[in-house]
Amino acid sequence: MNKASYSIVLLSAGMLWAACKPNTQPPRDAYDQQLAEKLPLASYETRQKVREVLRHTLNHLAFIEGGTFTMGDWGAVGEDNVWRPYFPPTAQEDKAHEVTLSNYSLGKYEVTWEEYDTFLLATGRPVVRRETNLMGEKIEERPREPYQQDPTGFTYIKKPAEDRWQDAKDYCLWLGEITGLSFDLPTDAQFEYAARNRGKKWLYPTYNGKFIGNNDPLYKRLDRFGTAVGTQLPANPLGLYDIGENAKEWVNDWYSPTYYSENPEITDPQGPTAGTEKIVRSLGVGGSLSFSFSRISQPEKHEDGYLVTNGFRCVVNSPTPVTLEIPQ
Repeated sequence: MNKASYSIVLLSAGMLWAACKPNTQPPRDAYDQQLAEKLPLASYETRQKVREVLRHTLNHLAFIEGGTFTMGDWGAVGEDNVWRPYFPPTAQEDKAHEVTLSNYSLGKYEVTWEEYDTFLLATGRPVVRRETNLMGEKIEERPREPYQQDPTGFTYIKKPAEDRWQDAKDYCLWLGEITGLSFDLPTDAQFEYAARNRGKKWLYPTYNGKFIGNNDPLYKRLDRFGTAVGTQLPANPLGLYDIGENAKEWVNDWYSPTYYSENPEITDPQGPTAGTEKIVRSLGVGGSLSFSFSRISQPEKHEDGYLVTNGFRCVVNSPTPVTLEIPQ
């Protein structure tokens, strides 16, 4: 082998070694060192994205003072002194019941694909799109590239991420593991209390509690197939966006048709301790569905989680506002 050939072989071997070499760039500061220890599978670049996700999440939490409110279809009492729901017939689980909640903080926005993709990469999970087949029998997984930049694509970075219930819960719990805060999916009661502007008797979960009809100038913004978070309707008085539009949203509770009838007055309800279905809040485009029809249970199928995929946002269960700051 001549000298030139030998040099080419060494160069090729060096390039191959460099390509296979793990990311050994040293942490840039003490906080990055902490992330490197908590996220051993994350590259340096991914850890920087994690910092951005954490900073954005913590800076966009709406602190919500707790209180007592009437949850479900609160209806009205007629002249005959009989209570009737606004939209009969109504399911038993939607009959009005009193709930008292402690303070908490809720994400102002639904979790985006950009944030969710960062979670997947940081934890070594597969980056796939899960879809239910037309027969509703199973979830099909298709590999995809993270951080989709096409605004028309389903997984565009600014659109709400949609995945199975367990994956959504894992994301919120992951935020808690990284920050030390009590992150989780919101409960059914927390979601409704926030959507109703601290439990007011709003008939529709919109920014003003009113129906968004064809004649409303904001109606043309609505897209039932989802769009970038925070771009459809104005925020509600608590600063929450997309609480009545964009993606359907998972909550933490198991479903039971009798849970609230068995607990007509309850503080910080967590739902049943077990079950076969989870609850997703489906509030309708523009809040076109009332709260009496907003609870839709989703069945568990197969060993890989819940059959459907939905959007979500995370809650911090703390009596005081979150003050944690992530270093720049």
